[in-house]
Amino acid sequence: MKVTQTELEGVVIIEPEVFNDNRGWFMESYSKTKFEKYGIDNEFVQDNHSYSRGSNILRGLHFQKLPHAQAKLVRCTRGKILDVAVDLRKGSPDYKRWISVELSDENKKQLYIPKGFAHGFLTLSDDVEVQYKVDEYYCKECDRSIRYDDPDIGVDWGIDDPILSEKDLNAPFLKDSDVNFSVRVLVTGANGQLGTDLIKALEENGFDVIATTRKDFDLTNYAEVENIIKTSRPDVVIHTAAYTKVDDAEINKEQCYNTNVIGTENIAKAVREINSRLVFISTDYVFDGNGDKPIHENTKTNPINYYGYTKAEAEKLVMEITPKSYIVRTSWLYGLNGDNFVKKILKLSDERDSIMVVNDQIGSPTYTKDLADFLINLIKTKKYGIYHGVNEGYCSWYEFAKKNL
Repeated sequence: MKVTQTELEGVVIIEPEVFNDNRGWFMESYSKTKFEKYGIDNEFVQDNHSYSRGSNILRGLHFQKLPHAQAKLVRCTRGKILDVAVDLRKGSPDYKRWISVELSDENKKQLYIPKGFAHGFLTLSDDVEVQYKVDEYYCKECDRSIRYDDPDIGVDWGIDDPILSEKDLNAPFLKDSDVNFSVRVLVTGANGQLGTDLIKALEENGFDVIATTRKDFDLTNYAEVENIIKTSRPDVVIHTAAYTKVDDAEINKEQCYNTNVIGTENIAKAVREINSRLVFISTDYVFDGNGDKPIHENTKTNPINYYGYTKAEAEKLVMEITPKSYIVRTSWLYGLNGDNFVKKILKLSDERDSIMVVNDQIGSPTYTKDLADFLINLIKTKKYGIYHGVNEGYCSWYEFAKKNL
């Protein structure tokens, strides 16, 4: 079968292979094994079948809100329809965007619509039959509609006066709906200094957050990684977990490599399996630190310590494994949570009369809350690639310490 990704991530067009002979034709309309190869591994539990007598009949826009949201696999088995999907997930790069696809008994195309989307169709011929699979049973309490002509969405149905049910005619606009969809984000290293602020910022911005730590799964065990990602099915994984003890990494090389390289590879593979997006938090240590000018994203990496080497290797794997990825290199992180330079300096100042701090190392101190905000803005886009996520300006460790005392 041919599977085509539409402009809305997760919504795909499926064209089964049709075998024709003098008697007629045969095709597989659904194969769990084949669909799973394309990241569609829903457990469909109900088949629905509708009949429309004439053309210009519009059904939609329909959805079931959480906790009984439905993914749908739609096909037109008689006649012809304009099938429409609308992204209702707050925080999505495609929020309020829509696509339309012509489905008919002739082209035999199907449209897969994930949870978090509204669905509707317009009949383009008389005597239309539409059949679709859903992965959740019908729930009257969660059944919802949105106006087909909602100006905030702006679907072009190609018709001014469709035939509607009373329910669809009286449906609310999106701004008045109690729709509760949002982008689901899984964060690794949720109890770290960046992870803690990131979780809080994501929740404040209305994201559905899955916070994970080493207690939830072992990064170096692919089976455990795959299980948690396939079970939770996040739209985005922000991978902040890492071995970050730079000096110790020269001694504990195996542990550092397993966590930073093998662990990241496992995350990337599992993310690719469910066709989601990945944010990988990297470091300025992938560079050698030479020179006196800011380093650009396209500068060739050249780590001079083992920690930097493992992060550079992890970057390569992320780019090779999943194209829908953001690599964010950051520098000199500090915040209210976890261990960092600022806390160490403040602690030493309470214990000693004088402190020795080097002044020949230059970097860009980056506040974890600012980086969290940057990451949230980033995942609202499809601008995949490498970023240097740091605060403006630069200073030496000496200047940074002096500023905080």
